[in-house]
Amino acid sequence: MSQCKIPDYRTGHRGRHWTHALRSAQKAGAVVVTDETGEAVRYSGERSGPGRFRPWLTAAGDRYDSHEVHPEW
Repeated sequence: MSQCKIPDYRTGHRGRHWTHALRSAQKAGAVVVTDETGEAVRYSGERSGPGRFRPWLTAAGDRYDSHEVHPEW
């Protein structure tokens, strides 16, 4: 029997599927927060204009890239 893959949000590996891993962690009960301030963010799924896709929003409306946030349990 093969071993199941450990989800990226459990290992901390921020690879190409990190956004999906964050959304999965959020559904599993984690709170996604910013790396720099620890402020909670929510996934908006909207484009933030030209340039980088920054789908995570704080309550104040600040946008973050998926690699600037992490889940906390």
